[in-house]
This record gives sequence, C-alpha cells and structure tokens, in this order.
Amino acid sequence: MNAEDLTEIERAGRRCGVCHSGRGWRRFEIVRPAEGEPVVLCASCRVRFGDNPPVGSQPAAASDPAPAALKPLSPPKPRAGERRTERRPDRLRTALRMMPGSFSTAMAARAAGLNNDKTLARLQDLERRGEVQRLGNRWSTEPPPSDIASAMDRLEARTSNLRIVRDRPRAG
Repeated sequence: MNAEDLTEIERAGRRCGVCHSGRGWRRFEIVRPAEGEPVVLCASCRVRFGDNPPVGSQPAAASDPAPAALKPLSPPKPRAGERRTERRPDRLRTALRMMPGSFSTAMAARAAGLNNDKTLARLQDLERRGEVQRLGNRWSTEPPPSDIASAMDRLEARTSNLRIVRDRPRAG
C-alpha cells in the first residue's frame, strides 16, 4: 500500500465506500474507475463488486418521468406527543362477539390476544357499562335474566325434580 492509497483511506474516514464498514481498514483497496472519484473498498466489497463498485458513478438519466408516488397502505405513525384521531377496533369486544354464552377470563384473553390482567380489567369496565355480566367465576354477554324468567326457571327445575322423585319405583 502506497502513501497515496493511505491518504485516500484516511480521507474516506477509514470506512468502505460501499458498506461503510471500518473493520480491517489496513487491508482496504482503492479502486479507480474510469469515470468518477477513487473508491475505498473493504475486502468483501472488492470481491463482490470487483472494479465496478456501485458508488462514485452517476446513474443513467431516466427517459420516462418518474411514476407518481403510491398512496401508503397504512397511515403514518403519529409523532411524539401527537394522539391518533381514528379509533382502532376493540379487540376484546370483537372477540366477545364470537364467544359462547359464558366464558372465562382466560378464554376471552386468548381470543382477543391480550394478557389475563388487561382482559380482567377490561371485562370489569364492560361490566360497569352493562355490556357483560359476571356469572360466578365466568362472564356472559347475554342479557341478565329478568326476575320472572329466573322464577320460571326455578319453578321448572323444581317440578322436573318432583317428577323424578314421584316416578321413581319404591323399594319394597
């Protein structure tokens, strides 16, 4: 390596002109393309690109005008301190629509993709709003039974138990 090459390597900040790596800078090589400035290359970029590195040369001018930029698929992320104005759909409410009549907190958490603590807090919030009801250690999205309906259910259960007892053969 001669003094002129060392000067070029120093001028490049002991960095490869392509991958910007500074590793093994003492083995860097200088490529002098016919058109353009000399380019400092690390050993791997030298093997990869040879005498034609992708820097230091001007790209060919495009004959067609550039196509209009496509609209991004997702909205840009808000900057620090900004709040999103649009609301995302509530994952828990979406999952609750697909749940069976009664379900546990863990079932709802799994369906919504949330952890159990967050799901429990959200279910308690929805319970205060009247959207879900607690049934022992389970939850339900069905409306609570009215007093008359629950009395009829108890009466029906009692009469079915009486029929079972009355229809049972007596030991004798």
